[in-house]
Amino acid sequence: LTEQKVIFEALPYSKTRHHYGSRLAFDKKGFLFVSVGERGNEKENPQTKTNDLGKVHRLNDDGSVPKDNPFVNEKGASASIYSYGHRNPQGMAMNPVTGDIWTHEHGPRGGDEVNIIRKAANYGWPVICFGINYDGKPITALTAKEGMEQPMIYWLPSIAPSGMAFVTSDKYPGWKNNLMVGSLRFQYLNRCVVKDNKIVSQENVLKNIGRLRNIDMGPDGYLYVSVEEPGYVFRLMPVAQ
Repeated sequence: LTEQKVIFEALPYSKTRHHYGSRLAFDKKGFLFVSVGERGNEKENPQTKTNDLGKVHRLNDDGSVPKDNPFVNEKGASASIYSYGHRNPQGMAMNPVTGDIWTHEHGPRGGDEVNIIRKAANYGWPVICFGINYDGKPITALTAKEGMEQPMIYWLPSIAPSGMAFVTSDKYPGWKNNLMVGSLRFQYLNRCVVKDNKIVSQENVLKNIGRLRNIDMGPDGYLYVSVEEPGYVFRLMPVAQ
């Protein structure tokens, strides 16, 4: 790395220390998607389009805004916004079959979600939610509302998801096109079986190996998993059946 250039800033700046997101993913057309958390201000940031927080943004690879972004012509809106109503997205990957961008995000006490990102869609936080506050008090009485997206799946209790990747390699024939999600809280790798663009079942693998922070497919076709403390990176080797 010899030089760098800032191509995107998520504004406004914040003095908080949590819910920053963020993940990056390119789609098949070469657009860059960036997830940004609401930085702990759920009452204002996720549902307003006048700032960048609690959103998924779509950019060209040089940081410029695509002309067909949904809110380019909306007065006062941040032009890079592609979807909004997000809490704290810490996983993002492109579905290799459909080309859709998938994300997961932390709920509060329960209600972590997996979503398919749709143009101009509102994902509801904090108006609708499947979790409660950490002190046990309700956040909202609503889990659904017209004009707001429903998650593909949600986790109760919260697994604190972090990192996600689709299995694209033939080295794992039984897992091809499955979605892999790490759990910070329960310290396992979650395998989501995907069929017809829906999650139809789940399995926990690699249990008790540490707080899983990220998962990725390597150029050698193997899955790599990083964990916190002591900071290992594991390579998953297929086992012959």
